[in-house]
This record gives sequence, structure tokens and C-alpha cells, in this order.
Amino acid sequence: MKWRVPIFNPEHLYRKLIHKLTISVYHPNYIGFENIPKEGPAILISNHVSYVDGPIIDAGCNRPVRYLIDRDIYNLPVVHYLMDMNRSIPITYNRKSVEAAFDEISEGLKAGDLICLFPEGFLTFTGSLGRFRPGIEWITKRDQVPVVPIAISGLWGSIFSRKYMKSPFRFWPRKWGRKVTVICGPAIDPELVNVNYLQEVVLKLKYSIPEPRD
Repeated sequence: MKWRVPIFNPEHLYRKLIHKLTISVYHPNYIGFENIPKEGPAILISNHVSYVDGPIIDAGCNRPVRYLIDRDIYNLPVVHYLMDMNRSIPITYNRKSVEAAFDEISEGLKAGDLICLFPEGFLTFTGSLGRFRPGIEWITKRDQVPVVPIAISGLWGSIFSRKYMKSPFRFWPRKWGRKVTVICGPAIDPELVNVNYLQEVVLKLKYSIPEPRD
């Protein structure tokens, strides 16, 4: 009888550890995540409230998720290693970088990946939903994959949001036991996708959950 040496999978270990840490710190409540396809290509879209939006979404998924991420954040020490392991897609907002990122997204979708985008393109400065950029519509039309809308509630005012960014005490927690809810709507057929419709869907999801007061 031959003994098989277990294959060490750093990505699997990394995801498991991050998931446990995220859930133990935020105790997120997930609603509707059965709408995320168990296999095959799809795009997740979400409002962008904090720097931990990605880990929060990821911890609720039953499959790996790749993220489109600002290159400056992607290149930060330690963050770069983790994002590279997670096969995140860096982007800088110039034409060459955007085209390269969109091509990588398309390749990933053709390979059956699940890719998450934050169509606002930046963290909210007010807690409200910012205007979606048209790139999400172009990607969806080109690759003809379903879009799954997600809304995050409860992270505005956390230390990783921009609510207290000008305060000298911005990293001082103002509330313990923060109630975080992540709601996922039904997948949207690519033929029905336009940027205004996607924004309306995410906005309705967001306001279907009362935002906790600090």
C-alpha cells in the first residue's frame, strides 16, 4: 500500500484562516447567498463601504472569489502577497491598465471563475451608494455572464471605512458588536444589464436593511 503525501494548498489555508477571522470579528449575517452559482462564471457586484468588504463577502461564499483591486492597495506589503495568492486583479485608472484588467477578467470568466467588482470604483465617503461606472456594463455585455447583486450594511463607521478618516482617532473602535448584514439578490441575466438598472438593484438591497446607528 502506497502512502500519499497530502498536497499543501496555501490558498485553501489562507481562505480558511481569513474566513474564520472575519466571522469571529464581525459575525456577519448572510441573506440570499444561495443565489451565487455553485459553479461556472459569474460576476458579483457590491456597494463599497470599507476595506474589509472583500473578506466579508468571501467568508459567505462556498467557492473562491477573485477581486478587482486598486493597484496601490494591491502593492502594499503583505497585502500584495495575500492578493496575489487570491488571484486578485490589480487596476490603475488609465487606459492601458483598464484594458489589461478587463482582458484578465474576461479570461477568468472564460475559465469559470467567480469575480467580484465594486462598480463605484472607490470607497464611499458618505455611506451612500456612489455612481456606478459604465465598465461593469461593458464587461457583462462582452462576456455574457450572469451578474449577482450584493449589498453590505453595518460597516459604515467601522475603523476600515472613511467615516472618521480625518479624525486623529480614526482607528479607535467606536462600537463593539457591530451588526453586519450582507444580502444577495437573484442573478441578473446579462441581456437585462445596464449600469442604471444594476445601481437601482443594489440600492434597493442596501435599503432593505436598516443601517445601524453608531
